[in-house]
Amino acid sequence: MRKSHEAAQVDVFRFIETEYNRIRLRKHPVYGYVTPSETRALTTQDLTPAA
Repeated sequence: MRKSHEAAQVDVFRFIETEYNRIRLRKHPVYGYVTPSETRALTTQDLTPAA
């Protein structure tokens, strides 16, 4: 039973990290409702140093 429980935990973690987090929307204080990957893309664009 232990192995099946651990396998289920791995499957749930993998689903959350690879599928759910890519599509869920969250409210960002600056960008509005965007997915976590969109938030990362937007913030990396803003990190360029000003001349």
